[in-house]
Amino acid sequence: MFYDNTDTALWLERTDAHTFFITSSNRRSLLQDNHQMMKQQIEADEQERVLKLQSLFAESKNICLNGKDPKKWSYEQIVNEFIKGPCAPVILVPGLAGTSLEIEIDCEKLQKESPEIFESCGWQTCNSWYFWYSKPDSEYRLWISTTTSTVGVIQTSSKDHCFGNLMELKYDSVTQKHKETPGLKVTYYGNTPSTQKYNECGLGGIKEMTDDYIIKYMMCDYKGFLNIGDLLKNMGYVSGLLFQAIPYDYRKGIQQSEAKQLISKSISNLNKITGKKVTILTHSLGSLHTLNLLGEMTKQEKQDSIATIMTMGAPYLGSSKAIRAHLGGDPSFLDTFLGMTVGINYFNQNKAINSASSQVDIYPKLTFFQYQNEPWMQEILKRIQQEKDFIEKKTNNVTALSWFPNPNELCTNLTDFKSECLIHLQDLKEHFIEIENKQFTAQDIKELLDKYTINGTLISQYYQNYQSNSLNTLQNPEVPFIVLYGGFAQTEYQFKYLKNPYHEVLDKQDFYFPNFTTYAVGDQTVLTSSALTPAIKWIYEHQNGISENPIKVIQYCSNYKGSLQLDLFDAVIDGQKQITQSGYIGLECECLKKGAALSDCKHSCLINDKFVVDLVSQLVRNNQKASIDKTPLDKNQLEDIVKQCSNLQI
Repeated sequence: MFYDNTDTALWLERTDAHTFFITSSNRRSLLQDNHQMMKQQIEADEQERVLKLQSLFAESKNICLNGKDPKKWSYEQIVNEFIKGPCAPVILVPGLAGTSLEIEIDCEKLQKESPEIFESCGWQTCNSWYFWYSKPDSEYRLWISTTTSTVGVIQTSSKDHCFGNLMELKYDSVTQKHKETPGLKVTYYGNTPSTQKYNECGLGGIKEMTDDYIIKYMMCDYKGFLNIGDLLKNMGYVSGLLFQAIPYDYRKGIQQSEAKQLISKSISNLNKITGKKVTILTHSLGSLHTLNLLGEMTKQEKQDSIATIMTMGAPYLGSSKAIRAHLGGDPSFLDTFLGMTVGINYFNQNKAINSASSQVDIYPKLTFFQYQNEPWMQEILKRIQQEKDFIEKKTNNVTALSWFPNPNELCTNLTDFKSECLIHLQDLKEHFIEIENKQFTAQDIKELLDKYTINGTLISQYYQNYQSNSLNTLQNPEVPFIVLYGGFAQTEYQFKYLKNPYHEVLDKQDFYFPNFTTYAVGDQTVLTSSALTPAIKWIYEHQNGISENPIKVIQYCSNYKGSLQLDLFDAVIDGQKQITQSGYIGLECECLKKGAALSDCKHSCLINDKFVVDLVSQLVRNNQKASIDKTPLDKNQLEDIVKQCSNLQI
């Protein structure tokens, strides 16, 4: 099915972990036939997507500009109308792998300084005169590239090494920083000469991360902030001026990433342009970047500049899947398509994942050990035990975390799915890795890295150097805060290896996946405990007078409408909608409706659910009064901000 420029013969390769097939004479017709089928399906899906959102879009058309059409106005007129309107400026922060990456290639430098990388991509010359030799283009989309691209993210052979070589970051142990391979420059899609027209001041880099119909057909992950971006533009927002997307190189760890600076600058500029506090919407790892920034701001700075923060699928306490990736590889980057196992092969995973310090930022945290004697943690542990007793029919008396609905009530009562109101928390002091009958908890990560990973010394350096105090201490955000989480799906939790991954991987130079996997409840990537624990702490602080800032948890895929159900806004004070109470909200989802696919609600796809999009539509309309009557910037300054995408210039 896929092209392989090393030979034209039919061949089959098998390993313990995977089987790769390459067809020969019929591969062109097979690709074309299936491409047309997939193209038709994707086009039909796009029509369905537009129809789903049509009623919402009709209701909110240009609402942030009081119904005025921005196409007829200058930027100065648009901003001044926005100042009078009901909406808050918005910042969008994507998660791990949530930014589309573009790579620029300096051919001569790469060929001279890294000839092995040059050759691994099938390139032979930098001289255009030698037209019969393969020459690299000046740039490629690296994440997510098409299946037929030279730098393709999907490989069908273990011989394909190009993608991993290009994705790899070099670590300098002296400066404790990563650097690019000489001759390569990775940036976000939209920030290069050939992609600039798709920039949309950063939005182009965090939505629709591929043009490939095969990848679109196989997964919903590629959409990114597509629906939310469309919603904001429909409401009258202008990218870079009234809302700002934050594309960033997600390979870099939180302490080295540019994300913190980009978020900080965007907050400041949007405050200045509109005279309004911002609403920040984050997904997955982007939530940790945002929380990291909050830890460096004073309480007054936060309260003067931020109206609300909503995180979605945040891995606050990390994920055991992050460690699995460093032990023997991550099977989630492989898939079956037309009878073939395709995806990111062992070499490329090893290069890309083991050089990305961001992977370490989502290692399991020590929270359940550090705070086991704190009263809020005691409430968590009590609820865990009470829910176990409830399930085993030992008791109906569930009293801990009483702001959460009781298991005697239904939180989900849809056509194909019924469930009691269980939080499904896990005691994260439990082991998450077992190797040759030895169990490892979050306290044993350094030993795991030193003994069982082939890049243990290097990754240990990341682990020591990229820790953030504000993340580990779960510092209160000190602004109204919403945690949207998925607590409905089986999520990988504990992994058991019968053999030593270090030896298996080193000997075979191939994947060694866990022999057994134990599941708990989450969003198929992040456990409920990881996403909810900080919110539980902060709710305790609010309800006990330690903090004045309310915290809401929103359970995705819940249609609970009982007595504990809160509204998004609790009060209207001087015409402005306010969040004043801490507690629970149930939010419906599309994937538990009859005939829908559960996979469409998974961690990386939930942000495109129409119920989430509607929630965003309500959240940004807080009727906030601006501190100014008109923008202090003139027409030329505003035009330059949009043209230059000033918020992304650091």
